[in-house]
Amino acid sequence: MKRKNLFHYYFAVLVLPVLFAACSKKHDDKPALQPEKDVYAAGRDKYVATYWKNGAAVTLGKGTGSSDANGIAMLGNDIYVAGYEINGNGKYVAKYWKNGVATDLTDGTSDAMANDIIIQGNDIYIAGQQSMGGNAKWTARYWKNGTAISLTDGSVNAVASSMAIAGNDIYVIGERSPDGITPLTCYWKNGILTDLSDQSTYAADQAITTAGNEIYMAWSASYNSSGNLKTSYSKNFGNPQVISDGTQNSRGSAVAISGTDVYIAGSGPSADGKEIAAKYWKNGNAVTLTSVSESAEALSIAVLDNDIYVAGYMASPNSSSKATYWKNGTAVSLTNGINDALIRKIMVVKK
Repeated sequence: MKRKNLFHYYFAVLVLPVLFAACSKKHDDKPALQPEKDVYAAGRDKYVATYWKNGAAVTLGKGTGSSDANGIAMLGNDIYVAGYEINGNGKYVAKYWKNGVATDLTDGTSDAMANDIIIQGNDIYIAGQQSMGGNAKWTARYWKNGTAISLTDGSVNAVASSMAIAGNDIYVIGERSPDGITPLTCYWKNGILTDLSDQSTYAADQAITTAGNEIYMAWSASYNSSGNLKTSYSKNFGNPQVISDGTQNSRGSAVAISGTDVYIAGSGPSADGKEIAAKYWKNGNAVTLTSVSESAEALSIAVLDNDIYVAGYMASPNSSSKATYWKNGTAVSLTNGINDALIRKIMVVKK
């Protein structure tokens, strides 16, 4: 090899690895792509009210008494979570937390719970129930900006499970027990009561949501004869559509709408019938999220940009329940299974 060519050869051998290393370093230094969505989940960890943002936990309950977070909503950059906490006298106090700071909705002299929270404009609505008077029956009510509005008079037990607003109309779905024994599913539109079932079934779950000015309600109830659960939903108060007829004991706990598609989250038998499996239904077609070796239940659902988020809990053999959500069928556990934990509500927003 000629001297000139030899010099060029050694120059290439020495310089090219440096160039490749520089290019590699430049490539490695690129910032990782950030998720386009924030995932919020509200529930409890070791019986303490908690919410998670993208997996990071924010503890809400004081830890001196059991607490739970049942609903979550946003106003601007502020996070609102509704639930309850048991005070030193053993009473359930309905409350909400704004960015982790608690506000009591009740004074703690009688039991009360907050089950759902929505925000319309700058108004904060929270659905729940409170034990009123000497008969200690539950009164269904909601709070608007902290002021209680009763839906029942306290003569029968009643619960407000979920609420929604369409235009100027306020809808609340829940249950009531006219005979004091068997609850039936009902809803209130601007305080006016309508029953969705009768006492041939036993009300179990209720959920409501809106898509524009359209109203969707989902509910499950057990047959008194068999005990199996039947789940139905309706659009704009039309004839109920049955997604689970009671033969497989499946329940629907939450409803979400994306375009013309109706999603309902819940649970039902696993493939071998030995465990409870987390499921959701899309337009009545069931999708099972968990295997035969896991016990799980789906309690909430959200759909954004064709991504389906289903949340609840999952427990493997020899472990406590883990707060878990499934994104397009893939499980994401927010807790490690040492202590019981679950998600009651999931909310997904664009950044």
